[in-house]
Amino acid sequence: MTQSVSSSSVGGVGPAHGVWKWALIFGALLLVCYWQTISATAILLTSSDDMAHGFFAPIVAVFLLWSNKDRIMAGLSAPSLWALPLLALGALLAVPASLGASTTISRFGLLFSLAGYALVLGGVPLLKAVRFPLALLIYTFPIPAVLYGEVTLPLQLLASRLAEMSFEILGYSVLREGNIIELANQRLSVVEACSGLRSLVTLSFFTAAYAYLMEDRNWVRLLLLIAAVPSAIFINAMRITLTGILGKYNPAWTKGTVHDITGWVCFAIGFIIVLLIHLTAKRWTEKRKAS
Repeated sequence: MTQSVSSSSVGGVGPAHGVWKWALIFGALLLVCYWQTISATAILLTSSDDMAHGFFAPIVAVFLLWSNKDRIMAGLSAPSLWALPLLALGALLAVPASLGASTTISRFGLLFSLAGYALVLGGVPLLKAVRFPLALLIYTFPIPAVLYGEVTLPLQLLASRLAEMSFEILGYSVLREGNIIELANQRLSVVEACSGLRSLVTLSFFTAAYAYLMEDRNWVRLLLLIAAVPSAIFINAMRITLTGILGKYNPAWTKGTVHDITGWVCFAIGFIIVLLIHLTAKRWTEKRKAS
């Protein structure tokens, strides 16, 4: 299979022959074909607290595309024939998605179609330029229900164990049974919503966007993304511990506005941890260059 074809062989689809016209045409076709998937995703992102991070994913993706539009346009090449298998895969995924009413499969179909769309408009260089914004759209995917329980339960138990250790270090009398933490004056139940999965996904999203914008070395980007995982687990255990401490003085502080503020403060601490790791990595590499 050849890598690309000339612009004239597809009716002038290329950077020199009305790329914007074809972009609008193909974009309109994708919008029609995936309208149900797009509208369902929009409803999910605006109505689910668990998907608050996903609301920002397309916004950040569009921002990255717009801020790099000059470089992207300058790098356009002839359409690539590799677009055909990607578009075909996107179309094939629509079949099981329709039969099984699976929005997850349909969303993957949309992603493959968008990748093929990029190859049609600007070839491989365009796909390379937009691959990260496209990857960010994965954060608009909810975790499939079949995997949700498999992921949340271990996180619940881990957060409970870490919180128990924190209470013991602070001198609290504590007894844990599974995800239930018994303190002298209260009982804390680490339910699914407190498993830390939401913090993990949200922190990884903002870390990925930050790493892409502020760092050009791929190994450092990967390091920061990996660091977001233990950081999210740590801040979730911290939040449970703070909830127990606040509940000792006022049980009303374990829920409502104070509880939400505690969550945001802990999230900010988690992101600061990522920033400190980035700063440490930069200083380490600077010292190696200087030595």
